[in-house]
Amino acid sequence: MGGSSGVEGDDEVERIERLIEARGLGDRVTMIPPRPHHVLSTYYRAADVCLVPSRSESFGLVALEAAACGTPVVAADVGGLRTLVDHGRTGFRVTGRDPAAYAEATRSILDSPLLADELSRHGAEVAATYTWTTMAARLRRVYADIAAQAPLDCLA
Repeated sequence: MGGSSGVEGDDEVERIERLIEARGLGDRVTMIPPRPHHVLSTYYRAADVCLVPSRSESFGLVALEAAACGTPVVAADVGGLRTLVDHGRTGFRVTGRDPAAYAEATRSILDSPLLADELSRHGAEVAATYTWTTMAARLRRVYADIAAQAPLDCLA
């Protein structure tokens, strides 16, 4: 589980820790505190799947990092995750907040090593296109396209 997000995130982490204890899952679930960025790839690579159940996501860096490490992603169908997670090709997107839907998508990956391998390979290929050089070139093209257009007469 990733780090918390603000005070409400801390409350959620505590709630989940209580659930783990109450349900006797301490031997199956490990809560890992936030780690330095340079060691995250070790955790991504050790995972069989990465869940990103965000309520909103402007870009989806966690999904991109997981994919770059070859870890299949199951993510919410929101924001930037719609661009990063190609449903059925690089991972799965889940509409809504239904835990059963996340479980089903996760189970399909865990039950099929062939599917997990395909998602892993395609995800890593897509992630490799998100280099600083590539993104800067894309942004430069956007600005060039805008600059090439005739200015709008806002006073007309």
